[in-house]
Amino acid sequence: MKVIFNKQFIISGLFFMLFVLAVVANQFDLLKGMTTTPVVMAKSTIEKDTIITEDHIWIHKMPKEMVQEGMFTHLDQVVGKTTTQIIYTNQYISTTSVDQSVLRPTAEHEFFPIPDSWLVEKQGTLRRYDLVNLAAITLEASEGINARPMTEYIFEQVPVAFIKNSRNEEVTGVTHDNDRLNGAQTPSKIELSLTLEQFKELESLYLEGYRFILSY
Repeated sequence: MKVIFNKQFIISGLFFMLFVLAVVANQFDLLKGMTTTPVVMAKSTIEKDTIITEDHIWIHKMPKEMVQEGMFTHLDQVVGKTTTQIIYTNQYISTTSVDQSVLRPTAEHEFFPIPDSWLVEKQGTLRRYDLVNLAAITLEASEGINARPMTEYIFEQVPVAFIKNSRNEEVTGVTHDNDRLNGAQTPSKIELSLTLEQFKELESLYLEGYRFILSY
């Protein structure tokens, strides 16, 4: 017995099935999940040095092509961390905007004050949490006399633990903490996160006649 299929009926059935699948996918956000990535964002402005709680943050589904390296994708990756800069409303939170424990003293790293006499100068644009590179030049070079500096950095990506004025207050910007153009105070004291061996190496170079420049 020959079964005759109605082409129109089959095509209509296929379209109906596709329609049902699209409705189900939309209902359960299946398609969106394939094209987006969850990203942690600030509900409202979070000030610098704030310990983040769940009340500060929310999850935004961002198109995958807009996701950048370092963005956090889960709330528990951020809760309990301390902000290193102001984070504005609906701004994503990344590894550069929260303390990744580089400023917590460990068995190896401690906070060492750097004497004024060791530095050529302290830039007014420096802020706490900056990562600086240290270069050494001879005393003559620091005083403007022609002398060859060391050709490589002594240390790189060293965290600035504290930078304060003469009244022991943290140096910040006039308009906001991240304002580097207009400093609210003049830097007077700087502390770096170093190992004891690194600090001793700086001390040894200083005694040999070197002075240090911080760059970032």
